[in-house]
Amino acid sequence: MNQLIKKLLITSLAAIPIICYSTIVAFTAGFDVNNDDSVSVNDVTFLQSEISEFTDNMDYDLNNDARIDINDVSFLQIEISNQSVENNTQISISTKEYCKNVGDTFTISVDTNNDVNEITFTSSDSSVAKIISTEKRLAKVKVNKVGNATVTIKQCNKIITTKVKVEKAKCIDISEWNGDINFNKVRNTGVTCVILRAGYGKDPNQEDNKFNEYYRQAKTAGLNVGAYWYSYATSVDAAKAEVRNCMKTIQGKEFDLPVFLDVEEYRQAVLPRRTLTDIISTFCDGIKSNGFESGLYSAKSMLVDSAYPDELASKYLIWMAAPNNSYNELPAFVDIHQYSWNGKVDGIRGDVDLNYIYNLN
Repeated sequence: MNQLIKKLLITSLAAIPIICYSTIVAFTAGFDVNNDDSVSVNDVTFLQSEISEFTDNMDYDLNNDARIDINDVSFLQIEISNQSVENNTQISISTKEYCKNVGDTFTISVDTNNDVNEITFTSSDSSVAKIISTEKRLAKVKVNKVGNATVTIKQCNKIITTKVKVEKAKCIDISEWNGDINFNKVRNTGVTCVILRAGYGKDPNQEDNKFNEYYRQAKTAGLNVGAYWYSYATSVDAAKAEVRNCMKTIQGKEFDLPVFLDVEEYRQAVLPRRTLTDIISTFCDGIKSNGFESGLYSAKSMLVDSAYPDELASKYLIWMAAPNNSYNELPAFVDIHQYSWNGKVDGIRGDVDLNYIYNLN
């Protein structure tokens, strides 16, 4: 080799800074180049010395570029630095237990001294607490069912956990007939969810007159919002028309709860069970095809006697009106229980429907 090139190479090696690291006991095979059963600054010094002697030992080609040169030293320094960061990682969270209501979405924030390695979040039961998105030190979690879950947070070899306890959610459903509402007062009573009538039927201009106003105000107050569409459909074609009409009203809205079909007309109750079940499925599938979660609202007697409830419950959320029954007396498939038609809530004049939400899966 040309002596000038050799001199320049040795000079450049000497100029590479040696970064100080604590000894790493759990080392990566192949980086312990001096075979002392640890990976540390001593391996960097050793590799610099070997390369300055123009070794041709390919075991020192740490970056796998088919050459032995200063790039391998730099690669080793970076690897040791990364391992040092990993071994010295410290992570923590401010809240060790979250108490939430079904329908809530919240964020877990992690404090860490490691900006290099990814943080992972996993839930012990996604039906109770589902991780819907993650970004660097944050995880957004949606709680969908009464129960308990544990979220595990891991970065490198450090693991911490937080518990999520989920209670039933208190919910009101309202329409223009409820008049002006102070949603902040409603929120302060412990109500966390509201289901708004968006409109009714298949004909134009049947949007609920208060729907957009209620939507804006409920969102501003921090309530979880859903919607329902009152149905008059007695055929599958009419149900398709109701989907189109509903979508004109709700398109562009962001709901925390599903969009429900409200079925309670006598003209529907006297239809063949197959026909009514198909009407409900047509509407709910149409809403789903437009990107919204969907479900059915009906009275206990109508759902059980006039449709095929098990079939519907296997596909959609079931919201049942049964003010004379406790939740334990209802069929197991019921997700939301409307338990009163004459409730009193601060912020609303007159009676209001009251519900408990147990499951949104």
